Amino acid sequence: MNKIMMCDDHVMVMDTIGDLLRKENFEVIATTLSGEACIKAIDSGLIPDVLILDINMPEMPGYKVAQHFKKHYPNVKILVFSMITDENAVKAMIRIGVNGFAFKNLPASELAEIIRKIISGQEYYPPEFIFSTEEIASIKQQKFPWAEQLTKKEIQAAQLLANDLSRKQVASDMGISASSINKKLERIFKKTNQNTTIGIIRFLRKVGIIK
Repeated sequence: MNKIMMCDDHVMVMDTIGDLLRKENFEVIATTLSGEACIKAIDSGLIPDVLILDINMPEMPGYKVAQHFKKHYPNVKILVFSMITDENAVKAMIRIGVNGFAFKNLPASELAEIIRKIISGQEYYPPEFIFSTEEIASIKQQKFPWAEQLTKKEIQAAQLLANDLSRKQVASDMGISASSINKKLERIFKKTNQNTTIGIIRFLRKVGIIK
């Protein structure tokens, strides 16, 4: 029986999907509500065959969770299951090395079949994005600094700005100087290829890094 781990901060989604997968003869070995809890679970010895992973979660976005799994547990298949439908998000996850990406508007009856395809060695991506084999190979060679290189502190700063705090308030909340927050923002500008604070917030929300 194939083992499934789920990482999603929506309890009702996990309950519904978990019941479906059990009926399809999968074993759900763990359900976690955050990226850090997911990593803690697998590091404790709960090794799934497939991780069903959301993107927009507290503490750590799904991109960072996927990176951890691919680095330390490369044999675990990853299916991203998310409300995030932005093409940048799909491409970044392909680059990181996930085995599939499905939107949450997918009929639940199709999910089990997608998981079986992934277990068999196939890849699955939304039909809205028809990537050729050559395109996927090219995407895997691209760099997505906002998904791969943003630090936890940089994400925290961006989230605080998205919560309508001023730079001065963000610096105070994080316990750092105004000059330090300005340096962090300069790095975020560069990694996201944005020129304004509003641009950063809009982009990072669109790809699910912040809420």
